[in-house]
Amino acid sequence: HFFALLIGAENKMPEKCSGLWRSQDMTFLQLHIQREAAHDSVLKLGQLGCVMFRDMNVNVSAFQRLFTNDVRRCEDTERRIRYFEDQLKREHAIRPRRAHRSGASDSQAGVETLDSLEPHLESLENELRELSSKWEQLVSQRNSMKEHLEVLIQDPSFFHGDESSERDFSSAVQADEDGGAGMRAGGLRYLTGVIRSDRVALFELLVFRATRGNMFMRTNEAREPFEDPVTGELVKKAVFVVFFSASRAAEKIRKLCESLQASVFPYVIGSPQERQNLEKVHDFLMELETTITGTDNVRAELLFQVEKNVNQWKKTVITEKSVFNVLNMLSFKGQTVVAECWAPEEDVDNIRAALAEAERTSGAQMESIVEATPNHEAPPTYFKTNKFTSVHQSIVESYGIARYKEVNPTSFSVVTFPFLFGVMYGDIGHGLMLTALAIVFIALERRLLSANLNEIIGLVFGGRYVLLLMGLFAIYLGFLYNDFFGMMIAPFGRPFWYFPENYAEAVENCDPGYLVWFGANASLTRGCKVQGGSPYIFGVDADWAETENKLEFMNGLKMKMAVILGVGQMMWGLVLQLLNHLFFMTNAKEKEERDKARHHIWFGWIPEVIFLSCTFGYMCLMILIKWLVDWTARMRADLSPPSLLEAMTNFFLSPGSVLPNKYLYGSDSSQNGFQTFLLLLAFFSVPLMLLPIPILEYMHHKSSSYGQLNEPEHDQEAALHARETSGEGAAKPEQPVVTEEGFDMSEVVIKQVIHTIEYVLGCVSNTASYLRLWALSLAHAELSEVFWNFAWMKPLTWDGGSGLLAFVGWGIWFAVTIGVLGVMESLSAFLHALRLHWVEFQNKFYYGDGVPFVPYDIHHLLSQGLSKGRTF
Repeated sequence: HFFALLIGAENKMPEKCSGLWRSQDMTFLQLHIQREAAHDSVLKLGQLGCVMFRDMNVNVSAFQRLFTNDVRRCEDTERRIRYFEDQLKREHAIRPRRAHRSGASDSQAGVETLDSLEPHLESLENELRELSSKWEQLVSQRNSMKEHLEVLIQDPSFFHGDESSERDFSSAVQADEDGGAGMRAGGLRYLTGVIRSDRVALFELLVFRATRGNMFMRTNEAREPFEDPVTGELVKKAVFVVFFSASRAAEKIRKLCESLQASVFPYVIGSPQERQNLEKVHDFLMELETTITGTDNVRAELLFQVEKNVNQWKKTVITEKSVFNVLNMLSFKGQTVVAECWAPEEDVDNIRAALAEAERTSGAQMESIVEATPNHEAPPTYFKTNKFTSVHQSIVESYGIARYKEVNPTSFSVVTFPFLFGVMYGDIGHGLMLTALAIVFIALERRLLSANLNEIIGLVFGGRYVLLLMGLFAIYLGFLYNDFFGMMIAPFGRPFWYFPENYAEAVENCDPGYLVWFGANASLTRGCKVQGGSPYIFGVDADWAETENKLEFMNGLKMKMAVILGVGQMMWGLVLQLLNHLFFMTNAKEKEERDKARHHIWFGWIPEVIFLSCTFGYMCLMILIKWLVDWTARMRADLSPPSLLEAMTNFFLSPGSVLPNKYLYGSDSSQNGFQTFLLLLAFFSVPLMLLPIPILEYMHHKSSSYGQLNEPEHDQEAALHARETSGEGAAKPEQPVVTEEGFDMSEVVIKQVIHTIEYVLGCVSNTASYLRLWALSLAHAELSEVFWNFAWMKPLTWDGGSGLLAFVGWGIWFAVTIGVLGVMESLSAFLHALRLHWVEFQNKFYYGDGVPFVPYDIHHLLSQGLSKGRTF
């Protein structure tokens, strides 16, 4: 079937797509609805959530559309609801939630429309504003009376000083004419009042400067805090008295009091009238408390009624506003409303059923018509996702929306993304930490979905399923690397390697085939296979932890593994590119489109595969061969293992230079010949990528334009003859002839040259970019080992049995493990895995220039609208 497509055979079996592999099949619908049923029809389609409406009034301004006034009514109603929410927030902040009688929302709230809801909320708003204004005025009066009371109940020593000087100030006069300040017998004036406690220091400093230091001030904290009538917060205040001598200073101090919102009260020292004032203020406070309590009860009862229904009102307004916004996008022609929309083909029957339901509820006499019409626009892309795959899909779409029917990278990144993260973050202990965190988030999923999380925790919680896979793959790669918090463990039994300390131990414990590595007088720096031993079951042998060349071994292992994974993922990206070409060629409606896709396979995809396979694919083959060869037997024949870096350098720069004792497979001559053949294939694949496609496009344009060379002139003559025969030859001016955009050969050539150079250099740079897997994995392992040995093991050796240093060392190790390895390293590995998918993998096949399918979904709008504000 594949080769039949390549040679140009027709295919009538288009590929079936699933919900995540390719976009759902989309259809363009035109809906004809009776005007009376338009509102209910849009509402039902919004509840269905599978229709993406097209704006048919693009050239009409927002102020000239039919339902602009209705949208403004909804916005005004939203403003009222926000006012109710602010009042409820303030009520709950002032005092704990009252033990009201329990009750559900009003049964009629769910069926209310905007016409019935608007006057009801307007009446409630006016009533609540009136009660709130009255309540604020009463609380302000109460605060003023309480402040006056605080002044009146102050101890006489607060104004007189000590007892020895009391007789000097026993006489006082009424407030004089300059500023209302009291005057003591010695000619010293004073002002008293109440100010906020946090402004006392500022007030004293300002008064000191205003009087040039000729003042004396005393303060005393009020017995209880005061309730702010606007915010409802409790504010601490203090009583003050300022003594000064200059009469002109009184007005300055009063202005300072006004600027700092301090209250000033008349007070005559030692006057019997102040006792009468005390009784009057106290009685007035009792009356105010009774009035405030009654007003507060009425206001609280009204807020309770609001609280029961505010969420339902909010849903109603959000729904109505969205319906009117959609109606503004439709075309109204007399008694008929025309709507154009995109929808999945599988939901067409549901759309018809929803419109039929809207006809019944609205009492429409005419049946709505749903017809699929051709459209030349690119259909929107729609993938079916669930709570597990939606996060992976959003990660891919952050790069770009898939072109319609293009292969979706999410089908593979669900696994490859956390796997590459695990390659860089592989550690059993650290993976268990991430897995445990993800399991906690998943277990508390329902509770946390309704909680008001901060931005960072909400972001991590949203990716809980990605975090779970990242943790599991980190554990898997941790077993493969044999890393547990930087330590090597042996969970799978006896090691395979043995490291003798002398030649006698080597003879006793090593396999005889490995004795050639050891001499009787040579230093024993190598390991050997244990007699009768078998390779370690899974992962790296734990005995590598005791060797001097552990870092060198892990370095080579992880570097080669990174290259194999990188080239393998890039090759898989090319396979997906082929699947895209085959799909678009199979489903193309025009022969020209099929030929274009076929040319891109022959002269685009095939040379790209050849170039990558003959260069870096061959390097991966050499890595695997070197791993599989038994170098013990070859070393007996004086054949040492070749350096792969040197071999690949000679492959490009000096072909045919494999030395007789440095070949990897076959013989030196056969390897030289094979490498030269691969290099020639790679070399000739470059012009195959560069030249044929521009030439084919030029030939196609020339052949198609030659057949249409005289068509414009013929069409003009025919049109002129038709107008002359109908008597309209001189009545209408000649219409301009619209021609297609011309073919620019230089543009096609430059584009192909850029693509060829980008691909050839990209194979080198992308392969090098995958070495970040090796670098981050090695750095993570070394950091873990350093933290383990120096932050915990060292203090353990220094501790003399007290346990203090051990406890401190464990605390430091735990802190750096969570902060550095748990947070910073995981974030770094996440970002690098993201880059490898976006740049190195997806650019092989993914265009990412599609149009997203954004359906009109009332349930989604309600979840967004209710999450922005507090729900009660």
